[in-house]
Formats: sequence, structure tokens, C-alpha cells
Amino acid sequence: MHTPLHYQVSEYDCVPTALINAVSYLFKRKQVPPMVIRHIYLYCLDTVGRNARFGIGGTSKYAVRLVGNWLESYRFKNFAVRTVFLEKEGVRLDSDGPIQNCLDQGGVVLCNIRLTQKEEHYIMITKIADDWVHGFDSYFRTAIRGMKGHVSILESGDGRSPNLKIRLSWLDQPDCRRFCLGPVAQREALLMWRMT
Repeated sequence: MHTPLHYQVSEYDCVPTALINAVSYLFKRKQVPPMVIRHIYLYCLDTVGRNARFGIGGTSKYAVRLVGNWLESYRFKNFAVRTVFLEKEGVRLDSDGPIQNCLDQGGVVLCNIRLTQKEEHYIMITKIADDWVHGFDSYFRTAIRGMKGHVSILESGDGRSPNLKIRLSWLDQPDCRRFCLGPVAQREALLMWRMT
């Protein structure tokens, strides 16, 4: 049985929630070893804020890369994934790029997007079709203001379908608008697909 996708429980846990959702999307519940869940939460929420408070800045790109490396090296029964961490110019949405290739092979892409000039957020992309990027946003929203024609919330009745779509040309912008990849120098994404 596949597990429904999850929403964040705080303002800071988009990365571990996106990682858990990626694993849930790729594997049935009985195929996911507890060690995978443990290591995702062990490595994430590693930033340090004021007064030495852990996790206030969410999860660093170094932790995302570390989790990706660990997941790729871990094998247990039917659990095996391939991961690739992309950054800067490597985060491309063109039809023959690594992101589209991962999606075409049944994988998912955990992608860092901009919500504001200073606020970043990870979403899970499941497909790109008809000039739209479809994915699951673990931050529960009922509406998105000021984004009509560019970003839409979708009904995810089965708990596993995309709940967000972003116009491809909007998402791929380098300027710091909402729901876009942002400056090339700050882009990052983790590709994950199941090994057979």
C-alpha cells in the first residue's frame, strides 16, 4: 500500500517532509525501512539561528546533499534509490535536461523555490506537461493571492496527486518573484528515482 503524502507540521520542516513524501511516492509503505525515516530527520533542520536555536532557518543545502548521498548508498531488501544533487546552472527545466529525464524515468524532483526574496521552500515535482510543472507542496494552503494564471492550487482527493501547478515559464525565472527558481547562483534540486 502506498502512503498518502504529508504536510509540514511547522514553518521549517519543508525539506524533511518533501524527502519523506518522495520516499512515500516511490515506495510502498512496507518497503520503506525505518532507518530511512530516521536518517532523514537526523540530517535535516541543521541550521542554527539566534540564541543557538537549531532548525530556525530550516535545512541547509549541505544537509540536502548529505541525505541524498546517504539514501543512494543505503540498500535494504527492495529499497534502493538513485539521487543526484543539482545546483546553479544544473537546475534546468528544458525538455532534454536532467530534471525532465528524471521525471520521464518515474522519479521525483525536490526543488527549492522562492516564496519571497528571502524565503525559500522545497516542493516535490512529479511531472512537467503542457507548459505546467505539477507537484506536491507540503505547506498546506487554501489559496495563493496575486498569482492567477501562473500558480494554481489543485484538489488532491486521493492524497497522492499533485496539489500545486506552476506555469513552466514562471517557475524558471531568475528574478526573485514568488514561486520561481530564483537566481541561478542560488538554485538547488535533488533528483530521486527508484532503482530496479
